[in-house]
Amino acid sequence: MPEPIEQRVRALASQSVGRACFFAALAIWCVMIGLIADPLQSTKAGAILTMMAACVLLLKAGRVLHVSYRKTEVWLLLNRQIELRPEQAQRLITGTLREIYLRYAVYAMAMAVGFWCFALLLWLMPGSWENGVVHQAVGFVTGRHREIEAFRTMP
Repeated sequence: MPEPIEQRVRALASQSVGRACFFAALAIWCVMIGLIADPLQSTKAGAILTMMAACVLLLKAGRVLHVSYRKTEVWLLLNRQIELRPEQAQRLITGTLREIYLRYAVYAMAMAVGFWCFALLLWLMPGSWENGVVHQAVGFVTGRHREIEAFRTMP
């Protein structure tokens, strides 16, 4: 028994938006790993970038109803074949995409709030990570911390 077209469109829309969000999350993760020497800055950068991703998803959700369904990735994933009239296909595909964009925007905002809460926690208790991790990470990353300090103290 073939699955109803609504379920297929929902699955393909979720796959399409989820893939894009995964790549955005991967980019945010790379930025955060790049700033790992300063956990507070890393967390704040993750929060800001995640909020930006949520804003992009909200903009896409607002704009998708005004875009032709034939210009969406869901249409391409359906192999450009659907047994509906164009008006029904437009309403089904763009409505489903809007719903999925909004769902992922809520997920992104929840992650951003989590990052902001963690950043606040790090900011409120700076002594627990400031002296140990930051200085140790600099020496670990360069591997030449002692040699640099010895060179600086030379007469």
